[in-house]
Formats: sequence, C-alpha cells, structure tokens
Amino acid sequence: MSPRIRTLTLVPLLCLPLVSSCIVAAAAGAGYLVSREVLPNDVYSAQVRVDVDDTWEATRETLGYMVDPGNEVTTTSSPRVAKAKVDGADVTVTVEAYDLDRTTITVAAERPLRHDGATANEVLNAVLDHLD
Repeated sequence: MSPRIRTLTLVPLLCLPLVSSCIVAAAAGAGYLVSREVLPNDVYSAQVRVDVDDTWEATRETLGYMVDPGNEVTTTSSPRVAKAKVDGADVTVTVEAYDLDRTTITVAAERPLRHDGATANEVLNAVLDHLD
C-alpha cells in the first residue's frame, strides 16, 4: 500500500473518536436524558432530569395510548408501578425518584417463556418522547 493511500485511509479513522465524542457530549448536554442502559433480562432503564410526579404522569398517559385493545393499565402509587399488555407482551414500568428533579424509569416486557427487549425499548422510547 502506498504511503499516500495509507494516509488517506488513516486520517478519517483517527478523527472518528473525536467526532463521535462530540456528538455524545452534545446530546447529553442538550436534553433531559441523564443516562440509559440495558439491564439483565432485557430490562431497559433511563434516568431523566424530570420531577418524579411529571414522569409518572407521562408514563401512565403513554401506556394508556399503547395498551392493547380490550386491556387496561393497572397502577400502584407506592411504589409507582404501571402494568399493561402492549403488543401482546406483559409490560411493567417502574418510576422511582432518584434525587431532586431526577427520576429513574425501568421497563420490563415479557412474553410466554421469554423476555421481550424490543417491546421494553419501544415503551421506554415512547415515555421519553412524551417527556420531551
């Protein structure tokens, strides 16, 4: 490989970490989302800079829109847990106060004999979109 081609190939690869870190920093600084992770058993979790009561209201409203026809959302206020059937999966959303104006949302979805990470991720994304 000629030195010129090698240089043309390496320059974009060396710049990639700089560009991707800038994108992540811009996204993290711009919004309400503090962190997001996937826990064991395909449980999706996010921490947001939103009051727990506002997050709880958004969660209940979102599940109300997503619940399968003929089913309803069941909730408990302490602890804040909402359950519904979404796309045929049993979904459980837990909303917990982490700190002042900081809340953790955890979503688990299960189908017979398996965890359903895709549905859990879909529900979490819908709740986060509702908060935005």
